[in-house]
Order: sequence, then C-alpha cells, then structure tokens
Amino acid sequence: MGPRARAGVLWALAAVCAFAAPGWPGTARAQVSPGPLAAAHRQWDDLGSCFRCHSRTGSMSDRCLACHVEIAWYRAARRGLHARVGAQECATCHPDHAGVGFAMVKWDEGSPERFQHDRTGWTLTGKHATLSCRSCHSIANQKSEVASKIRKRDHAQSWLGLDTRCASCHADPHEGRFGDRCETCHRTERWAEINQTGFDHDKTRYPLRGKHAALACDACHDPKKAWGPKPAFATCGSCHRDAHAGTATLAAKPADCGACHDVAGFAPSTFTVERHRNTAYPLRGAHGRVDCARCHLHRAAGVPEAKLGTAGVVMHPASDRCERCHAGAHGDLLPATPVKGARTMCADCHGEESFRPSRFTVADHAKLRLPLDGAHATTDCRACHATDRAGLPPLADRARAGKAAFVFRIPELECAQCHADPHQGRFAAGKPRAWEGGCAACHTTAAFRPALVDVARHARTRFPLEGAHRAVPCAACHADLAKRPERSSLLRATPNAAATPLLFAVEKRACADCHQNPHGDQFRARRDHGTCEACHGLDAFAPAARFDHDRDSAFHLKGAHARVPCARCHQVDRDRAGNRRVAYRGIPSRCEDCHAT
Repeated sequence: MGPRARAGVLWALAAVCAFAAPGWPGTARAQVSPGPLAAAHRQWDDLGSCFRCHSRTGSMSDRCLACHVEIAWYRAARRGLHARVGAQECATCHPDHAGVGFAMVKWDEGSPERFQHDRTGWTLTGKHATLSCRSCHSIANQKSEVASKIRKRDHAQSWLGLDTRCASCHADPHEGRFGDRCETCHRTERWAEINQTGFDHDKTRYPLRGKHAALACDACHDPKKAWGPKPAFATCGSCHRDAHAGTATLAAKPADCGACHDVAGFAPSTFTVERHRNTAYPLRGAHGRVDCARCHLHRAAGVPEAKLGTAGVVMHPASDRCERCHAGAHGDLLPATPVKGARTMCADCHGEESFRPSRFTVADHAKLRLPLDGAHATTDCRACHATDRAGLPPLADRARAGKAAFVFRIPELECAQCHADPHQGRFAAGKPRAWEGGCAACHTTAAFRPALVDVARHARTRFPLEGAHRAVPCAACHADLAKRPERSSLLRATPNAAATPLLFAVEKRACADCHQNPHGDQFRARRDHGTCEACHGLDAFAPAARFDHDRDSAFHLKGAHARVPCARCHQVDRDRAGNRRVAYRGIPSRCEDCHAT
C-alpha cells in the first residue's frame, strides 16, 4: 500500500474514532491517531489537536484554507495553480499523517524544473523559459500583496508571492511614465527589441508624423541607457542642428523651423509665395514662379561657410537692385542715366512679370532722337537694336552687349541708312533733281507706296501734269511702277541686295512720244510742222480746241458753211501707205466741187 493510500486509511480511522461516541468527545479525541503528521504540522501532532483540522461539519479544505490564507487568497483572486483546480479537496494533493519526513508538496512532473508552468495560468515564454525556477521564485521577488500571508517560516522555500507584472522583477527604466504593461512595447525574447505592433506612439506626448514615423527608435532613444531619459522635443532644435546657423529670421527674430518646414521632409520648404509677401522682398510676377534655389541656394560671395550653415542657404540675399541677380543682361552698354526717371534703370523698360516684351513703349521712344511712327511703330525692337541685326552693320561686340545682345544708342537716323535707295541716287542731296526734305518729300513712314507725289508736286518736275494728263495713272508713264517689286527696299529684309529700281527716267516730252499721229504728214508743210498742240488742247483730243478754221485754213466758214458738220467735208480716206485717216488737206474749195450745177 502506498503512502497516500495508507494516509487515507489512517484519516478514516481517526474520523470513526472521533465520532463513535458523540457523548464523550474529549474521550474520543484521544482514542486513535492514523499516524504522525508531516514536519510542517508536527506542533499539532497530539490527539488533542485533531479537531484543529478535522471538523464534524463542513469541508476539511475549509479548515486548510482558514489556516493557509495565502492559498485562500489565490483561489479568491482566481490566480495561480490553486485557483485552477476548482473545488478539489486540499488533501487530494497534500495528504498528512504519513510521517515527519513526508513531503506535503508532490511534483507530478517529478521536479520543480519539469513543472508545466502554464498550469498556473502564466506560460513562460522567451527568456523566461530558460531561467531556473529560483531565479524568479526568490524572496526578492515576492512583491505580491499575498507575500505577507505566506505561512512558511522560511519564505525562501515558498513558490508563492510573485506577481505577473514585469516591474515586480525588473527595474522600470521609464520610472512609471508608461504604466506597468511592459508587454505593450517589449517582448520576452529580447527586451531591447520594441514590439512595433503593440506600441502606439500616438498615445505619447509626441505622436510620430512624416519622416519621424520611419525612424528607428534608437535614433531618438539611447538603448544603452534603457532607452535613455525622456527625449527633449519642445523645439526642432532639441534634436536637429540649425542648418541655417542662426541666419533664418522673420521680422528680425529667429524663426522656428516649423515656419518653413514640416515633418514630411526638410525640403521642399513650406514657405509660400504668399508668406514671402510679408518679407522685405515680396515676390511678384515671374519672381513668384522662380525656384527658391535660384536666389537662396548658392554660396554668396564673401559669406563665410559658418554663417551659411550646412544647408548652404543665403536666407536674406541682397535684393535692392535688379542687377544683384540679373547682372550682365546688357553688358557695359547700359545707358548712363535712367530713361524714364525710375528708381532703377531696369524698371524703365522691364516689369517683374517677364523680361520680354519690354515695357518701353512707342510713346517713350518719342522722347528720343528718333520718334517711332507709321510702320516704325510696329517694327520689332531687335530689328534695329540687336547686335546681329540682319542686313545692317553690327552695332557692337556681343560680349560687350551682354546676354541680351541689345544695343541702345544706334547710329541710323536717316532713311537711307536702313533702306536701299530704289532711285539709285537720282534724287539724293547734291544731285540736279534733288528734292528738299529727302525721302520724306515723297514718302511717309506708314509705307513706301503710295508716294506723296500728287499733281501739285509733279508740277515741280520738267513735265507738269495738266488737262487730261492729271487723270492718267502714274504707271502709264512710269513703267517701273507697273512691275511688282522683286525685293524690299528694307536692308534688314534683303541684306546686301539693291531694291527693285524705280528711276522715273521718262524722257518723253512731245505728244507724239506718247500718242500716235492720226493725221499722217498732212500738216508737215505748215510753219509749225503740224505740232499737236497747234490744234489740240490737253483736256481732250476732240474737238481740236485750239484750231480756228478762219485763221488756220484757206477756206473760211461763213454763212451756212459754219453749220455744216466737219465730217461732211473731211471724210475718211487712206494715205499712200493704205492707213485710214481723216482728210484735212486737198479738200475741194469751189462751190461746184460740193454743190451741183
């Protein structure tokens, strides 16, 4: 029979003896003992003390728990091994009366080291599973509130009194700032390895946003110091060195990093064009579209590296003059004085919206040596002012004119300096046919054609226009005008080429130079040799306004003859060449030549 079975039998015998004579309880207590008690209970190993554990009413386990209050506490708190065995009697695992050397605690697995710790409701994981039992079950770690209730005289031999809170065994490097649930952030496999899925940084005083969310924990927390003291995060400068070396100021005060940057990244800056308007240099026009680096991200001449900071940004570049940034646009050919009296000469001609087109207008040009009117007012500025203007002499070396390649004071003020002379000098100054006023005497700046020469001006030539000649188109006499010009007179349009000639070299003076003689040689014998103007005027060929029949012929018209139509006497015949003509000579003059006898 085993020790536990034998103990059970002895316990039963004791119960029989105790209750056999209910009238003599004192006598019954001293009758029979099942066996000596274990060493832990030996102070009660006498027949008079049986009922300290054995009761006529109630469960024996109740008497056990009344003494072993630490076990009662575990069962009431539903914690530990004893809470998980339910209503099982204490004697099932801890029988007594088996002798002084009997072990009251029997390990089902054979030893404490083999004990299945998950039976207690707290499974050993990670590093805990590799530790010896007494590494944790020691007096130093008995910090649970039940520790003071342990009945063992030598608490070091007790397996009770421990708490499941990490801080009951481990020092809290965070000094309680994050509570007592260490497993929220840490794992039992490795304490320094943060449980990223369990820890929510948003619940701290500094939620992680932007680039901060991607940082390793030890970038801010020192793992060598148990994640170190509380990191300072009052300002960006608590963790980040000032990349601008103190040069970043707004309204003469040091600017907080958040004024221009956010946690999404240091670049690009969040300083907008609208906010830039509050600075000493508001961004307008094209300046509002310029990349910040064009003005700020460069090593300013004479600025020590230490004053720029690691970002290499000049926070307050000089901006009092356009030339600070736009130097060399016109080289050394910029006018010596402002044209319009503006603060800077650049603003005379250019605005901030764009460098081109220029703001210098035709009205502004009217104040200069050559006012622009007519076609000149619509001509592109560079046609006259560019260093490489087509067809015209170069104005200056391109290097002197700067990257704009634009020259302000040009030498051309006369028409012939830009336009080829289609008249080939016939009307130039100093020539016999020169007209006062030069080109402007006949042409305007609106267009080369039509010319200003009218009937009145034509009278200044060797052939004044009179009579019907006034209505004759110019091209009827000046054949050059009837031709379509092959080339423009403008030198920049046809460089190194002469314009289509317009000489106006008409040498015809007599009527017969332009008009066919319908009379043949009938009047050659006359003293005037039959000139047209002897009989005809300039208004019309017929009637012959200057012919007087009584004065200029041998047959005077008198009486009824004055009313006879000319054609009754002067009929059409043919000359010796067979050409039709009106006969004026050889007409019969006797009466009988025309009248019947």
